[in-house]
Amino acid sequence: MTKTAVVTSNDPNTPSTSVTLSCFVKDYISIKPNNRFNLVGYEGDELSQKLTITATEGQEFDITEVKTDLTDKIKYKLETVQKRKEYTLEVTSLTKEEGFVRGQIEMKTTSQKKPSIIFPVFVKIQSEVEVKPASLYFGKIDTGSGPVNPEILTKSVVLRMARGNDLDIKKVSESGNWIKAKTETNEKGVQYTVVITLDKNKLPKGKFDEKIEIKTNKKKEPLIVSIKGEVM
Repeated sequence: MTKTAVVTSNDPNTPSTSVTLSCFVKDYISIKPNNRFNLVGYEGDELSQKLTITATEGQEFDITEVKTDLTDKIKYKLETVQKRKEYTLEVTSLTKEEGFVRGQIEMKTTSQKKPSIIFPVFVKIQSEVEVKPASLYFGKIDTGSGPVNPEILTKSVVLRMARGNDLDIKKVSESGNWIKAKTETNEKGVQYTVVITLDKNKLPKGKFDEKIEIKTNKKKEPLIVSIKGEVM
């Protein structure tokens, strides 16, 4: 670390001069590759990460306790590589379903300089299948002033595999008999388009909040696309 200051004086020969101070800041404990756990992957993946905690020379310590606020979400394993000098801490996610959790692990030590070490923990599990957009808004559909433009009654969503090429759409279900869904293959096993069309002859008056359910071979639960709008 280097800091520089300018000193001003009333000396006409040297009205100002610079003073530079340099120093080396040494950590008491080294944590590699970083000081946090970031577990990111897809549903079904085995997610784990290991950190190495090393005491610098003359700062050796014992670990007296390890605890976490994510006891039902992760498990951890502490190993001694070299007594009082080097340890490893491995964290494994217990959940394999889509979602994310955030918390921390606290490690207590006998170090006077660093009696407690906090490791932030972030787990993010993504779905292998994504649907975009996840909701469709048809706006206000005016049926009282002449024929309805069929273009405003049709919208679509895209299903895509984030990895792999074995996606299969098993079934598409509509919540109303005036909603029709048609599946189109863009790239077999990778990407599909579901076209949603509202039947102009069966449109219910008023606001509607419906859905379609898309069952695939990749998820136990169907993907849900909400459909909203208002018929006037």
